[in-house]
Amino acid sequence: MRVEIARLDNKVGKFAHEYAAADLVLDDDRIVLAGSPRVSGRICGTEHKVVVEGEFAGIAEVECDRCLQPLELPISSDFRLEYVTAETYKSLETTELAQEDLALSIFDGEFVDVDDIVREQLLLAIPTHAICQENCKGFCPVCGANRNVTDCDCNATEIDPRWKGLKELVNRES
Repeated sequence: MRVEIARLDNKVGKFAHEYAAADLVLDDDRIVLAGSPRVSGRICGTEHKVVVEGEFAGIAEVECDRCLQPLELPISSDFRLEYVTAETYKSLETTELAQEDLALSIFDGEFVDVDDIVREQLLLAIPTHAICQENCKGFCPVCGANRNVTDCDCNATEIDPRWKGLKELVNRES
């Protein structure tokens, strides 16, 4: 969904959109959108500066980082982004940048693509380590069994042979 800035002319424009899961290409094979993500918000500005604020909500399906079971994560995010044209940004470079200027994004002066904003906000809202349950046991490092589903008789205290020398040093000093 592209918003034409010339049509705003210092007015506030509102937007709301419900996406089909296939509409947003995330470029991340680990994440699948479940259901229909929604975005709503407002956009205001001129041909040189635009402010976009809104909220995004949806459900993402990822794999648990410990046991690889599918996991549905409700995702919601509020956002506020400021865009300036390349010319405006270059004029800011000649002066000292303030802290808020560091968060500026550059746009072409004609359109702001809300789809790109939603994609970015969705990827930022997904945790870096998704775990299905707090006490997820993950896989057995010896036999590979999912320890949430079945118990195995493997000796979990087996030490990696590369660390064996360090273990002996620690035991000797104790």
